[in-house]
Amino acid sequence: MIHVTKTYDVNNDIVTTPKTDFSIRDIYIQDELAKVCRKALRMAQNDNVVRFSNLLFTGTVREHVDHFAYNKYLKENSMKAIGRSITPHTLRHTHASLLMEQGIDIDSISKRLGHNDSKVTKEIYLHVTQKLESKRNEQLKAIKIFLILELQKSLWYYLPIHKEKISVHNNSIRR
Repeated sequence: MIHVTKTYDVNNDIVTTPKTDFSIRDIYIQDELAKVCRKALRMAQNDNVVRFSNLLFTGTVREHVDHFAYNKYLKENSMKAIGRSITPHTLRHTHASLLMEQGIDIDSISKRLGHNDSKVTKEIYLHVTQKLESKRNEQLKAIKIFLILELQKSLWYYLPIHKEKISVHNNSIRR
């Protein structure tokens, strides 16, 4: 679990309370990721990289990572690795979009992002919800409604006239 209780103000180099009460939150992470984070922290502490903090990501001079240096590092390395420049905010946006595409409900995503209601999340990620709507329409389009009707016609055709009437209703055969 990641406990978000503070915000780092990069411009003034101070730790403050988050913008809203909704920004204070616990964020679930998978066990595998928690293990990797603990291992990274232990390695940094053992190598004396981190002498003054128990934060997972620390700076080399100050306690907190230099936001501008990290942003530059991420942009340059993502350009080399994937041919596209990304930022920490891009990662946040991608995370929320992937959660939506996996069917996680909008209220849960809003809480995870620290938004005070899902309306904010819906507005920011409108393109994702439109993509999901399109995906749902494609799924509905693929349902073969007429297959059931064809099955009913086929069954009716092969039944002798004097037998009882059989019909297909809600994907089940009724006598």
